Order: sequence, then C-alpha cells, then structure tokens
Amino acid sequence: MNLPKSKCFIYLRRSQDREDRQSLSIQKQDTQVQQIIARNELAPITLPAEERSAKYPGRPIFNDMMDRVDSGEARHIAVWALSRLSRNPIDGGRVIFALDRGKLLAIHTPTRTYRNTPDDKMVLAIELALAKKNNDDLSVQVKEGFEEKRTNGEYPGPAPIGYLNAIIRPGVRNIVPDPDKALMVKSIFEYAATGNYTLDDIHRYAKQIGLRSRQDKPLAKQTTVEILKRRVYCGVFKYGGEEWHQGSYETLVSTELYNQVQVALGWVKQRARNSTHGRAYAYKGPFVCGTCNHNVTAYIHQKKLSTGRLVEYTYYTCTKKSKTISCKEPQISEEQLETLILEEVERIKISKEEATICIELLRKYHEEQVNNRVTRLEVWKKDQLDARKKLDKLLDLRMNGEINAEQFNGYKLKYEEVLARTAALINDTNTDANEWLELAENFFSNTVTLVSTFEMANESEKRQLLMELGSNWVLSNKKIRFTPRKPYDLLVNRTSETFWRARPDSNRRSPP
Repeated sequence: MNLPKSKCFIYLRRSQDREDRQSLSIQKQDTQVQQIIARNELAPITLPAEERSAKYPGRPIFNDMMDRVDSGEARHIAVWALSRLSRNPIDGGRVIFALDRGKLLAIHTPTRTYRNTPDDKMVLAIELALAKKNNDDLSVQVKEGFEEKRTNGEYPGPAPIGYLNAIIRPGVRNIVPDPDKALMVKSIFEYAATGNYTLDDIHRYAKQIGLRSRQDKPLAKQTTVEILKRRVYCGVFKYGGEEWHQGSYETLVSTELYNQVQVALGWVKQRARNSTHGRAYAYKGPFVCGTCNHNVTAYIHQKKLSTGRLVEYTYYTCTKKSKTISCKEPQISEEQLETLILEEVERIKISKEEATICIELLRKYHEEQVNNRVTRLEVWKKDQLDARKKLDKLLDLRMNGEINAEQFNGYKLKYEEVLARTAALINDTNTDANEWLELAENFFSNTVTLVSTFEMANESEKRQLLMELGSNWVLSNKKIRFTPRKPYDLLVNRTSETFWRARPDSNRRSPP
C-alpha cells in the first residue's frame, strides 16, 4: 500500500526537441500525471522534461532519476505511459531491477500501477518489450517508405537548393523546381562549365545573381561547391546507401552540362581520347605498358620508297612517362599487334558444330523450364483460391467479433502475400526465360564468326570489340595479355576443361 505523501518522481518525455513538433505532448502528459499524484496522495518531485528519444540508452534526466531512486530519495515514479519511460531493453531492465530490489515501490500510469509482484513485473516486462517492438516496427516502416520513394524516383528528404518539396498528388511527394532559384542554379552551372573561372569567381557570381541558402542566408563557398558536385540536378540521387536512383522529377541541368562542370573545375579528369595530333588509332586507349603500367600511345612513321611513293607505318609504344621506372619496352607495328590480337580472338572463337551443340542444350533446358512451369500452374492456382477463401473467412470472423484487430491484420497480411506471390507466378509469361535463351543463341552464333567480324570491322568497331571481349589489355615485350569478360572467359579456358560445353546446372532449382 502507498504511504500518504510518499515521494514520487514525475517523468515527462517527448522525442523531438523542436517547439513546432509535439508541442502539446508535455502539457498533456503533465495534466494526467498530476491526476495520478492527487489520486494516490503522493508528494511530487518535478524533473525537467526529457527531450530525447528513448530508442537508445543515455538519456541524462532518466539516468539521474534512476540514480536518485537507487539512493532512496523517492520510491515511486509517475509517468503518462510506459513507452515514455523506456523503449530499449537496457533502460527497461534497469527499471524492473529497481522494482526487484525494492528500491522502487511502484510505477504509476493513468491505467495501472506496477508493483514488486511477479504478475506486475511480468506485465511490465511485456509492455516495455512491446514499446521496444513498436519502435522497431516504426523504424522498419520508415525505411520501407523511403525505399518505395526511391524506387518510384521520389526524392526523400529536404529539397536541395533550386528545388521545393511539394505534394504531387495525394500520397505522393517529390521535389519541383523552385520558381525563384531554379534558373539561378542552372546559371551557375553554365557559368562554371566555360572553364574560365575559379571557384572564388563562381561563388561571387552566385552571390551577385542573388542565390541564397535554404535558410535564406548568404551562400557559403562550400555550399556553392556542393551544388556543383551534386548529380541530383541532372536527375539521379543517392539516399541512405551507395546505389544511384533515377529521379522522376524535372531536372535543372543536363548530364552533359554536369560533366562539363566536373572537368572544367578539375574534379574529374577528362577521358583520354584514342587520337594523337588529331589522328585516330585503332588500338590506342585499351592497352597499357606491362613494365611501367603507363598508357600505350601510337605514332605514324613515313617512309619514301625507291619508286618515290610515300608510305606510312603505324607503331605502338609506351609513353615512358614513369619517373621511377626506366621503361625499355620495344615498339611494335600495327600489323604485328593486330596479329597478336587475332591470335587471342581465335582462342575465343568456337566452331559451328560446337555452337550448334550448345544451342541445342540450351533449348532443351528452356523447354524443360517451360514444361515445369505448366505442371506447377495448377498448384499455384489452387494456392491462390485457398488464400482467397481463407481471407473471406477471416473477414467474417472479424465482423462477428471473434478475433481482434491485431489477429485480423496478422493473418490478412499472410494471405495477401500468398495472393500477390501466386498472381505474379501465374501472370508470368516466361519473358525472362525467352530473353536469356535469345541472348545465349546470339552469343554462340556471333562467336562462330568472331574472327571474320574483327577482320572486317573498322578502327572504331575493332576497339569496341576489344573492350567487349576483355579488360586490362597489357602490351609487354611484343606480347599481349588481357582479362576475358564473362561469358567469354568460359571459352578462353575451355581447353583446360574436360567438358566445357554449356549445360544446365545439375543442382538447379525449379523455375518460379
């Protein structure tokens, strides 16, 4: 039983420390807690309101209160709801442990008083655990909401300078161009892209045209830098990870203009071209030197024949720009280099008979997948029908009051997941399977004619084919090596395999 005028701590908490959010929360809590104090004839000890989330330990006012409980200053706590007291297992455990040791006689809420009894402590532990789960569920819902926004191209979070947060339609928010600042942002991109101005010049220009921060303050130089580096203005953004997302909002600058700015300000090095003094070379660009790892360049050597005719020969050689390695790699003529490349292409090429065998195996595997799906179709339809029946029965139980809302929502989510999954399986038209079969057939067909295709290609096409076949092309001592790209690596290594031809995975799963 409570002794009259027993001392009681009044604990009030709100999660936000901004006055414009949850502004009435503390007043509401205090009103109800004062009624608890009067009803139980307690002597209140008022604490400052805690303005911090209870998701993690470390609240200073809460810790101070529990220290004072341990010292015996008061043995009661009055709180509006247990979720105000704790939302994490460490603080919750400290409260229960204080009850267990008798340091705390009771925790008073508007609906119940929790004392040092097995039943009360069990209920207290459950309700604190539910408060923790509610917090976790909320976190998951927020993350899922942001993920859905990113998938739909909606920019989550405060709009960058030049944009405004806006409601596009009910339930959908995104960013739209700011009528006052959008043209200014585009203007400083165009100003910077010329390459004639320093960052200080660009910053002064931004201030001159009246561009200000989101808080309507004078624009800082670092903010100007951040604007020019953000790809959000050309339609893509990151949020909460490393993955880029395509925005569904209106862009302020083109990708070309953005790239020009990055090069003009020296943040991105301009990609090396495959030309020297205005002339294009087929194999300048993909190759690096095997000794010093610097680029391989090309040049033209002219020679006058005895007949008086002037002929040109193309040679490839290391740029020899290393300051630490004395590179003595010899030069190589274009004809020699092309012969070496053709030898590597020949290793990748397969015969028409081999291609036919591979394509037949793939078609057989594809047919098995399609047939397997047909046999499973009836099972999926039956699962879908059962889920609909159970959902209808669940709705009847809820309307008759035989189950509560929590039970209804739990089962409803389960059956809706079954309906969604089976609908996707039934509506699938084997598009993915048909696409990979078509791609595989084209791959093997093209590989048969790989050498002749390379020989007939022009300089640009040859260079493109090299980059498609592999990466890390190295020229060393008039020999070349490279890393084959997938799936060409399977063909390059087939000579060391006992049975390399394409075949279905022996441990493959049933198609969805």
